[in-house]
Parts: sequence; C-alpha cells; structure tokens
Amino acid sequence: MERKPFFSVVIPTYNRAGLILKTLNTVLSQTYQSYEVIVVDDASTDDTEQILEPLVRTQKITYIKHDQNYERAKSRNTGMENAAGDFLTFLDSDDLMYPTNLEDAANFIKADPETRLFHNLYQLVDDDDRVLCKYDFPSLEDPLQAITGGNFLSSVGVFIHRDIFKNYSFDSNPILTGSEDWDFWLRVVPYYKPGRINKVNNGVVQHASRSVNQMDLSGLQRRFAYLTTKIINDAELNAIYGKYLKRLEAGSLLYTSTVANLMCRHREALRCLRRAAQLDFRLAGSRSFMKALGIALLRWNKGH
Repeated sequence: MERKPFFSVVIPTYNRAGLILKTLNTVLSQTYQSYEVIVVDDASTDDTEQILEPLVRTQKITYIKHDQNYERAKSRNTGMENAAGDFLTFLDSDDLMYPTNLEDAANFIKADPETRLFHNLYQLVDDDDRVLCKYDFPSLEDPLQAITGGNFLSSVGVFIHRDIFKNYSFDSNPILTGSEDWDFWLRVVPYYKPGRINKVNNGVVQHASRSVNQMDLSGLQRRFAYLTTKIINDAELNAIYGKYLKRLEAGSLLYTSTVANLMCRHREALRCLRRAAQLDFRLAGSRSFMKALGIALLRWNKGH
C-alpha cells in the first residue's frame, strides 16, 4: 500500500513551458521527500503538456488539464480538491522552492502539532537567481491588522492544513483575478492564526511576462472594490473587519502604488500613497510604504 504524502504542492500554470521545469526541479530536489506535486494546467496553448509528459509518465507529478483557461483561482481549487496531503502549499509555475523548504515546514509542524496555517519568507530574484529585493513582513501579533495592511501571505511559501483546504475555496470571479489569494486569506486568518518560519525559503522570479507586470490600474481599483464590498456584505466578516476597512483600503492603495511604480507611472503611485497615508498613518510608517514612496519620488524602477 502506497504511503500518503505529508505535503501536497499545488502548482497552477498557463503557458509557462519555458519556466515550469526550473520550478519543478526545485520541488523535486527537496531534502524532505514525503510530498506529491499536482500541476493544474489552465489549458495552455504552448507545449507545456509535452514538456511535462516524462514527469507524468514516471509519476513524479500529477497533471490535470482544464478544458479552458479559468484562471488561477479555479486551478488552485482543483489542486485542493485532488490533494492527498495533510498539509498543502501553493507555488506558481515561475517561482522557486529552496532546498529545505518542506523539511523546515515539517519541523515547524512537529514542534507545534496544533498549527494549521503558517508561512516562510520569500524574496524577489532574477532569472539567474540573484536577489533583487528582500520583502518586509508584518508582525503577526495582530493577524487582522497584518493581513488588512497587505497580502503578505500571497500564494508562495504558505502552508495550510486539510482543515482549511477542504473547507475553503478561492473565489473564481474574474474581476478578482490576481487578488483571489488575498480574499482567501482574509476569510481564513480570523479563524486560523498564522505562524511563521523566519527564513527565506522561496524565490519569486522577476521576468517580463510575470503577471504583476501585465496589470492595469483601473482593473486593480475594480478588483479591490469588489473585495471590500464582499466583506461589507458578509455580516460575519463585516463584524470582524469593520474597524479595519480603512486599513484594508490603504493596503490596496499601497499595492496599487507598487504596480504603478513598476509601470513607471510614479505620479499615480504618489497619489495612491498620499491617500493610503490619510487612511492609515501606521501603514504609512512601514518599510514597504517608505520603499514605494522612495521609488515614486526618485522616479526609480528596478523591478520591485
């Protein structure tokens, strides 16, 4: 009888034939071996399926292909529905998992068997794995304040127990695409306090076709309006987040300023930062805010 994996690694992908093998190699070379890899292909039109065929044939990965491009929310849901592990972690098909990622996670769980949600740190790297940016992560003393100030959990380096991934799903409304993970964590965090492995165990790869480089600012505004309206219209979530709504808006504006800076639309970034500071002065004192402000003022863009 085959032993059940402890971890499920869910990798959504779409037209990443030139990148996904590097991503998968970082998973398949983990020092901890009790895991499965589930790749959910959102109907790629490149040769992703052909490239992955040897890994499927040798049962190194499970490959599921959607009949059309439903975007990442549905892909992650499909991965969760098919996961056999006790814990699950997400990894985008252009990002990296450092060698002891799963081993460190297993040790973290062993030290705290009651944990249900935790994450490790991640950094921005280039195609040659050189570090471009080390991200700042908020204190977890007040998880609600942390998650409303920005999506620090993202969808890389975060681990969830079966209690979560079998009872929660990502909102697949297209208007939310790109922030479906923030919406997910906003619903989960009030009930499962996140823990942290204070070690960089993932790399987010900066490249020209990265999703964040393809965003439009008006779409971001509609996305965050939808997210906020969901919370307001949900009696339970509104009771939890009522006093954090201004911070949530400020967090969304800080993210928008980051995207605007990437597009060299620095004047728009400054407008977002000014409004964010008015909404939440504590967020305005964060290192992430000061970094975005510095980039906007100096008209400097280095991919972060």
